[in-house]
Order: sequence, then structure tokens, then C-alpha cells
Amino acid sequence: MDYFTRQAGKPRLFVVIATLCKPALILAVVVPALLLGTALETGAKTYLEIARGSLKNLSGDSRLREDLEAVIASQVNLFRQSKGVKPVQSSPLLRDAARAQAIDMMLNGYVGHRASTGQEFDSRMRAFLSLENPFSMPQMAENAARDTQKGEADPAKARRLFQQWVESRPHRKTLLNGAYTFVSTGVVQRGNKIWAVQIFFAPLPEGVKVLGGGELY
Repeated sequence: MDYFTRQAGKPRLFVVIATLCKPALILAVVVPALLLGTALETGAKTYLEIARGSLKNLSGDSRLREDLEAVIASQVNLFRQSKGVKPVQSSPLLRDAARAQAIDMMLNGYVGHRASTGQEFDSRMRAFLSLENPFSMPQMAENAARDTQKGEADPAKARRLFQQWVESRPHRKTLLNGAYTFVSTGVVQRGNKIWAVQIFFAPLPEGVKVLGGGELY
């Protein structure tokens, strides 16, 4: 079992269950966005097209699990409630972004926030958001995990996957962050294995629109 957490615009800490912790610094994206606007915009559109394609063209041996997405989303609020933190609202706005990353992880055998095509979390989110102001990126964070243990891909497995985040300090911090009021969840299954991504975010600033939202199909 592996899991990662990532916050937009802040240093990231990769955490692998195999007792390996690797701190790394995120590359700044605002300045390059200002200096290389057209190039980055093209890259973002390319990633969005790739993400859309992955959602539309799942292989026959894999499928999205909306039921397990609901299970994991409910676990977030049960955990927050137990700690006296206000609940988050399950949102479809970035569900396709979460699903696309879960699919990418499944197809390319990794767990993390950098897409197999090279985009970091910030760049992936910018691909899904239309930002009139390059400084208007909402406060966001992402948790990612997989469960490859034996057993059915059922709600019990989804809850066990969620428990990975609860038992990890940086992931738990994201789960309990009161600044986040929304969460979008994506879960994909292949065989008895599941991959899950949750994107937490604060209300989107004025002028920020979601490209595609939950309507990529």
C-alpha cells in the first residue's frame, strides 16, 4: 500500500509506506506562467486532452467506482466530525481531475502527484481551471493512495485505503484542514486493486472556472 499527499503552491512531502520518505521542493509555477504564458497554456491544454481521453477510454479490465468514491468521501467527514472539524462538501467540480490522476497511477504503476506526462499537481490543477488572474489559484491539496492487498474491491477495502491517510501525519493534516470546504474524489479499480485520489479545495476565487467539471463524457 502506498500513499502520497501534496498541497498546491507549497513544499511537497512524498511519503511511501515502504518506510521511505523523500522530501522534495515544488518548482514555482506562477513566474513561468507569466513569462511563458503561451507555452504553458498549450501544455495545460495537452494535459487536459490526455486526461479527458483517459476518462473516456478505460480498458475493459478496469472501471471507475463511484460507489467507493462515496465511501471514501463519507469517511472524510466521519473523521473530521470525530475531531471537531466542520465537514467538507463532496463536489463534482474536480472529480474528473481526481479520476484522471487515479487512472494515470493505475496505468503507469505509481502513486503520486506528478502525472506520467510530467505535470506536477499545480500544473494539473491549472489545466482544469480557467484562471483570469494567474495569482488566483485556490487553496488546494491532494491525497493519493492505492490498495493492492488481496480481497474484494469493496467498501471495506476503500475504508482500509482511507485509513492509510489517517495514519500518516501529512495526510491527516490535509484531512483535518478547516480551510478546505470541498472535496472531489476519484477511484478506479482493476482486478482486486484500487487507486484513489482526493482533491481538497477552498471556495474558488471569483473569475475561476472549472474546465469540464464533472461533464467530460
